[in-house]
Amino acid sequence: MKTMKKLLTNRFACLLLVLIGQLAAAKAQDVKGQENEGTVESDTTLTVGDVVSDVIAKAKGKGEKKIHFINGAAIGADFVGFAMKALGSDWRHMEVLGRINILDRYFPIAELGIGEADHEGRDIDNRFKVRAPYFRVGADYNFSKRHNGNRLMAGLRYGFAKYSYDLEAAEPLNDPVWGSSQPFQLHDIDGHCHWAEVVVSLETRLWTIIHIGWDIRLKAKLSQKHSPIGEPWYIPGYGKTGSSTVWGGSFKLLFDI
Repeated sequence: MKTMKKLLTNRFACLLLVLIGQLAAAKAQDVKGQENEGTVESDTTLTVGDVVSDVIAKAKGKGEKKIHFINGAAIGADFVGFAMKALGSDWRHMEVLGRINILDRYFPIAELGIGEADHEGRDIDNRFKVRAPYFRVGADYNFSKRHNGNRLMAGLRYGFAKYSYDLEAAEPLNDPVWGSSQPFQLHDIDGHCHWAEVVVSLETRLWTIIHIGWDIRLKAKLSQKHSPIGEPWYIPGYGKTGSSTVWGGSFKLLFDI
């Protein structure tokens, strides 16, 4: 057993020496070609350390790309809303986005979507319905020092939605004086909302131009207009109401263009 282990160790050492020798020969040939062109004037003596250092440097640079001021743009979509719709949630959204890559560090972004809800539950006595567009604009900052498509980012958003919603009572209203009843139905109640978001996200590259990303968002209202009967149960793009801040998140698929 010891003889076999020793034989395997010797073979591995021989293979390693052969590999280093081939790398050294390739490097020496490249240097010799540069000498013939008159581009190298210094000493060209190579050592094993030189070859190993060169290999390590190339390995560290693998996956890196040359950075320009504008490094293209990307388009994508959030799949959380599509999943909520497929699972039958009573509120959901469908959202697409576009962004620009500046120095692989700054990412101005615009998000456009449609939010909708059809809810009748224990927390409200009436049936609430809304469907309206919304948009968000802002920018993310990439904290990662490597330029290989994997990013840790944080950013800010400004969001706005203008909407009209319906309220319908589950049961008709009874008049205590005349003893009559009448259905309670309010349609096209106008409202709008401005809000801000703080976003923290992770992104990774799946393929040359394909990325996936996750983010969490803390949203806070800046101003809101709603009917005297009360604020809506859900605001498109913002989420369920009931407090001054709400949490959200998304799962994005992006394509570089």
